[in-house]
Amino acid sequence: PSGCGKSTLLKTLGGQLRPDSGRVELNGVELYDNRANLAPYIAYIPHEDAFDPLLTVEENLDTASAIRAPHLSRAERRRRVDAKLVELGLNEIRHRLAGDSQTKNLSGGQRKRLNAGMDMIGIADIYLFDEPTSGLSSKDSEHVLEIIRGLTHNKITLVSIHQPSSRLFHMFDKAILLDNGGRLAFFGTPAQMLEYFTEARAQEGVHGHAVEEPPPDECAKGQAVTPDFVFDVLETPLRDLSGDVIYEQDARGQLIPARRFSPAFWGDRFQTHRLLQEVNLREIEADSSGTVVLQKTPHRPQRKIGDDWTQFCNQFKRAFWSKLRNRANLATTLLEAPALAFLVAVVLRYSESGEYDFASAFHIPTYLFLTLVIGLFLGLTNSAEEIIRDRTLLERERNHGFRVSTYILSKMLSLGLFAFAQCVIYLLIADAVLSVRDMFRHNLFWMFITSFVGVGAGLFISSLVNTPKTALNIIPLIMIPNIILGGALIKYDEMNRSLDIFNSIKSWIGPKHEGDAANASKLKVPAICELMPLRWSYESIIIAHAEHNPVSALINDIESRLEKFKASAENNVPLTPEEETALQNAKDALAIVYGLDAATPAEVRGKIETIRRGLAENNFDPRPFYASGDAPEGELLTAEQLYVNEKVLDLFNRAEVERRDYRRDDDPPNVFFGREKQWRFAGGEKSVGNKGALRMETLRLNAGAMILFSILCLAALQGSLTAQLRKV
Repeated sequence: PSGCGKSTLLKTLGGQLRPDSGRVELNGVELYDNRANLAPYIAYIPHEDAFDPLLTVEENLDTASAIRAPHLSRAERRRRVDAKLVELGLNEIRHRLAGDSQTKNLSGGQRKRLNAGMDMIGIADIYLFDEPTSGLSSKDSEHVLEIIRGLTHNKITLVSIHQPSSRLFHMFDKAILLDNGGRLAFFGTPAQMLEYFTEARAQEGVHGHAVEEPPPDECAKGQAVTPDFVFDVLETPLRDLSGDVIYEQDARGQLIPARRFSPAFWGDRFQTHRLLQEVNLREIEADSSGTVVLQKTPHRPQRKIGDDWTQFCNQFKRAFWSKLRNRANLATTLLEAPALAFLVAVVLRYSESGEYDFASAFHIPTYLFLTLVIGLFLGLTNSAEEIIRDRTLLERERNHGFRVSTYILSKMLSLGLFAFAQCVIYLLIADAVLSVRDMFRHNLFWMFITSFVGVGAGLFISSLVNTPKTALNIIPLIMIPNIILGGALIKYDEMNRSLDIFNSIKSWIGPKHEGDAANASKLKVPAICELMPLRWSYESIIIAHAEHNPVSALINDIESRLEKFKASAENNVPLTPEEETALQNAKDALAIVYGLDAATPAEVRGKIETIRRGLAENNFDPRPFYASGDAPEGELLTAEQLYVNEKVLDLFNRAEVERRDYRRDDDPPNVFFGREKQWRFAGGEKSVGNKGALRMETLRLNAGAMILFSILCLAALQGSLTAQLRKV
């Protein structure tokens, strides 16, 4: 009957659920003590459809075969898949999407056959099918069971089924009848079961309208009696003196017919029956000296690097095509990013001077921060449902020894590709509307790496919850702290300084020096904000715009050349003729860059490249740059007007002034938007210029921090999934 523990029994036998008491043995070896070695040889096929609805029938079988038998060559797997499609009767629809119960791409019987066939290409010797015929017509049920019977050659196959028809019932070699509470009510052949309950009906006085009495000749044959007769006897209702059924409340408070014979009664009755049978068999076979020789317990197949690569490739293929064929996801990818780009760019296209130009654009820092916020948001929303959708499939495949790390990497790579496409679409539109020139590469790097952190965090969330709604409800708990503590909405110098927990504790327990409060920088990042990925990427993208736009990058290159010549002069090192020419070229180029202009942005970019190339080849000629252009002076575009935003530069310059303050030269602070960070180890002496400190460029440091955030998300996801899939 329903709820008697059929699925629980199969999960226990399949290594999915450790029993509270008792043992599960295979060839005399305890399953749960040797699960890693024995589980790959047991295939548990759940009642739910455990295949990807967005892959075709053929792709589902192909991927399943690669995960279950990665040691086989591609050609051999291909041959087995083709044969299995024919055997399952699915060859004609091999290129049809599997779909789900709502899309109805496949009939119920076809879905059950596909679900059963997923485990038929592999090394399993034991197959456990959980209600493979539920919801099917009698013809489809027969077809499914005929396919399952084909597995019985040199295999062990167990099938749970609820109230089968007489024809289906007699297709089995042996039958186990479970009563409520998981009690064993009978075990034997189908004919023996019918005979047993026919005798029980007579012996226990079950007659009249309690059950439908079969003809005596049919009882003798044991063939025409339907299994419903067994359930009628098993669940004979208790009646009062007037013959009316007596009702009782179940565990949920609902009224159900009270049973005349409890599950404990049937359990004890069968134990007595089996004991008598064993005594009779011992008397008959008393002189038999035969012994049963158990086969050697198999060990887990030895894994090779090629097997892991095969599984990774197929898991990536499954993740990629499943994501691409999801129409809602595809619409989100193609429409969400451009819609947000237009919204943000149009709203923020404003200059204080009235006519818009990039140099005086007021909201460029806000645009850069919102770009990162959107990147994080897209990464989170794209991945927050992935593990939830795959959980049934993962639980089914966990016996087959796939590595959790290969699954995670395949998910991260496939989702990363979609995140990359969204970032590209967003930036192409938003940068064009806001006239952000030649910064696409930097913007893309920081937006994508922020989105990638979001993908990792979204997958981790997905591994912790059971429903997509819960996962989506958690996303604001990540987004809102990042927006508040990211350094744009509330500037750090205007934020509650008590948030800097480490410095507060240090000031409480450490020695106080006069002037500490006055020398403390307000641009330092509070400790709690260091936990926000947006804090690191926002600082980096501002520094990149201030330092790595074409004009600033060229000026920095020229100044670094001049610094080398200055160091040579201080050390009284004479310059060679080539170095003197390079020095003069650098001076001329620096003077030209500060006043560089042209009629069009393309001409300005061309002149910058000409200067850069001339300095690199040491043949720079400044004369063409002094010639007046064709355009009127008022219509010329300056390089700084095209590439240097005043608001971004103000943020960067303020941080650099704070960092380079001569009053703090012995211990420069690590300020937000500073070009570099430095640390002095405990016990180190202060010195002017702090030459003994460890220094690192902020962009390199922050890139490492974002990579670390990604690694932490992946490590947390690895631990979460591994614990769930190992839990039995």
